[in-house]
Amino acid sequence: MDSRKHFGLLTLVLAAVLAFYGRPVDACMCMPEHPQTHFARADYVVQLRVFRKSETIEPNRTTYKVSIKRTYKATPEARRMLRDGRLSTPRNDAMCGGVRLELGKVYIIAGRLPTLNICAYYKEYTKMSITERHGFGGGYAKGANCTVHPCFGQQCFRFPTYADGCKWSTQAKCETDYSACMPHRRQTPNGVISRCGWRRTQLYRKCLSNP
Repeated sequence: MDSRKHFGLLTLVLAAVLAFYGRPVDACMCMPEHPQTHFARADYVVQLRVFRKSETIEPNRTTYKVSIKRTYKATPEARRMLRDGRLSTPRNDAMCGGVRLELGKVYIIAGRLPTLNICAYYKEYTKMSITERHGFGGGYAKGANCTVHPCFGQQCFRFPTYADGCKWSTQAKCETDYSACMPHRRQTPNGVISRCGWRRTQLYRKCLSNP
């Protein structure tokens, strides 16, 4: 092959590779997480009402003036931040910004410092399932020693389960909305053992029957 043709082909291949792998660097990537995982990893979990929105308080950020109705969980740093009654989100999509909250609406937010981003949990309270409301209100805290393990595709369910957690398909809406991973104590010939497993509400079965 002519050296110039070889060099040209190599250049095209390198350009294609850089174009393919370069995009995710400039974009925000969020891994799917069960609401219980959001609760466990959050620096703060609050119920709040949104009052105002400003684009001028902080450069390159949208700032929401909020009223905290209930605080379910917060680190000392998060409590200081929430005391001001403001939440900011980057306007740049590459910084995982672009969170849009509607004025006057009540939300449950499980976020991490320093700013609110689209990888956090934020959902209008009236659109949450009863299980989610109960979970963020204290139910998920009871499963603090259980980990929800994301499972991609059907193949992963063929492997052994976790004693300290539950497998969760990212496509399983019923499991997401109506289940929590909780410890279960069971009597065995060798004594009482504790394992984590899904605790499903009655609405879970209704959800399955109405896909």
